[in-house]
Order: sequence, then structure tokens, then C-alpha cells
Amino acid sequence: KGLDRLGGRDDDGDDAAAADVVTPGARAEALRSLLEEGKAEKEAEAARLRELAKVKIDAADVAVIVSEMEVEKKAAELRLREHGGDLAAALRSYVAV
Repeated sequence: KGLDRLGGRDDDGDDAAAADVVTPGARAEALRSLLEEGKAEKEAEAARLRELAKVKIDAADVAVIVSEMEVEKKAAELRLREHGGDLAAALRSYVAV
């Protein structure tokens, strides 16, 4: 959505009509906005991961997920934390459609 704000071309890749031309100031503002959105998303993800890190998980449960689902340890730990340390729920999430 942010790229649409950069303007200057229509859907066919042709130069847009003169009325659709974006000024350098507007283009700079759109880029600034994109950067701010990206920064906010990164901060939100970092906060989510910090909260998940507080969830206690059992190393044996991680080993089960790694073995049964053939995923890396970090991925198994994350999935287990996302399900509150509940091994059955974490395993079901891999096969849920």
C-alpha cells in the first residue's frame, strides 16, 4: 500500500497522466511513512517475541516437536511458546488445515 503512494506510473507501467504526477516532497513523505511503518512493525514483533520468551517450555517437548515435525529447534521453541507451552496444541498447529 505504501508503494502506491509513490505514484508516477499507472498499472501498465506507462507514465501517469500529468494530474497523477507526485511531487518530490510527496514522494519523500511517502518514503518516510513507509520507513516509519516498517519500524513500527519491527518494534511490535520484537515486543511479541519478548512476551513469548517469558513462556516456560519443557526441553523434552521441544525435542518431540523437532523429532516429529522435522523442524529446527528454534522453530519448535517458538511454536511451543506461541501455544503457551502446550505440546498437544503446538503439534496440532502443524497439521491444522
